[in-house]
Amino acid sequence: MTKATMQKWQRDWFVKELDRDYNPLIQSAELKIKSLEAEAIEVAEKNLADDIGATPIIEELQQAIDTVKSKMSKAARFFRTSKVAKQKDINYKFKEKDFNIRGYGTNQILPDDCWEQIREWAGDLARKQIEKTKEGKALKVLEDNKRISLKDIMEAGSPADLRDKLQANLKNDGLTWNKEQKALPPAEGTTMN
Repeated sequence: MTKATMQKWQRDWFVKELDRDYNPLIQSAELKIKSLEAEAIEVAEKNLADDIGATPIIEELQQAIDTVKSKMSKAARFFRTSKVAKQKDINYKFKEKDFNIRGYGTNQILPDDCWEQIREWAGDLARKQIEKTKEGKALKVLEDNKRISLKDIMEAGSPADLRDKLQANLKNDGLTWNKEQKALPPAEGTTMN
């Protein structure tokens, strides 16, 4: 007698059921890590900026930008109030009250750009540190166990063999493949014979 082989639709069903079991656990673990990650990035950002000497550079850049804005404002005031401007029309740029050095398509570097780069680097460092925490290790185990179960699904020859293997795999994470069907409680006012 030959063993039944799995059809594509059966494999898809097993994958869908596996996702339904594991995804809530993985999402919960990821949420725990997100809160840890936010705190860790904040600390790592400040430490990294100080360690690499970026803080004074960024502060110096901000001072230079403030100086440039002040000089632009001074120039605009001069041209708005000059004797010639009172007699002739002036360019719209000189009528502005608030000045910025950033325009479309520029390659200027602003302090926000610097802090964003540091945040990105700090995020990478923080995520590596979080992987070493209890929560990070738990997420890794869940993801690895799900991957092993997916591999088993793809390599399985028949559904019967696969069910036993998945039951053993899921048991490690406190899950069960073979779920018992539950009965609804009786409705009020009815009797069961």
